[in-house]
Amino acid sequence: MRGSRLWQNADTLAAVVTAIAALVALLYAHLQITEARRAERKANANELWRETLRLGFENPKLSDPSLKLAEFDYDKLTIDGSRELFQKYEIYVDTVLNASDEILEISPTEPWRTSLRIQLLHPSRLFAFASLQAVGLP
Repeated sequence: MRGSRLWQNADTLAAVVTAIAALVALLYAHLQITEARRAERKANANELWRETLRLGFENPKLSDPSLKLAEFDYDKLTIDGSRELFQKYEIYVDTVLNASDEILEISPTEPWRTSLRIQLLHPSRLFAFASLQAVGLP
């Protein structure tokens, strides 16, 4: 009788240990998935940042008007007399703003906020000209 009682306790103990092991495995899997998602978000933010920088290097005239690499006329909406180049500037700024928004949505950390603030210093001049009123923005 004593031997059968010992086996009953062993069965119960084995079931408890198995349940605990399953819970630990579930917790570990959850932590792994969470970390993988965090790493993916960080990689996505870095990729968007690299793309924004690449765009700036490929378009130095558009990326920093204060360098005076081109003549910006915000009244006539031209760059070096070209309306087409000004439209490219608008698209450039829109792309930078969208990428910045996505980066902050993915990873709203202070280092990213600082980097984006610096990046947006120059294109933000776009908001100073009157064409925004032409499209119905204040």
